[in-house]
Amino acid sequence: MPDSEHLLSFLEESLEYFENKLTTTDRDRYFADRDIRCILDKTINDIILCIVDLCEEVLKGKKRGIPDTYRDTILSCYEFLGDIVLKIAPLVRHRNEMIHQYIKVNWQNIIAVNQKVPSIREFAGKVREMKIVK
Repeated sequence: MPDSEHLLSFLEESLEYFENKLTTTDRDRYFADRDIRCILDKTINDIILCIVDLCEEVLKGKKRGIPDTYRDTILSCYEFLGDIVLKIAPLVRHRNEMIHQYIKVNWQNIIAVNQKVPSIREFAGKVREMKIVK
């Protein structure tokens, strides 16, 4: 597994990539362009899995077990990261819907994830402050 600094860098790069791709994409293009749809869907998957990996690092650093679900893994960091985990844990649902190709709701998921980008960055900052970075 990559170290926390690598994960934090990957998360920031993925957020920037996502935001850049989204600036040139609207709902119509998303549905019409399979390539952009795959790019955005995969990038969201990468972002959310990276969040889960970072939460696992936090839990391991605190000698805690890793829960069975992505959502529970994120929520288990509440004690260490505070309310920010309550803001980002719902992203797992968006990831699940996208990965299972529920195309009719994917555009709404993209908008929802885009609205959570500031919270994701706040989460990354809190993880970095914990000094679990190896």
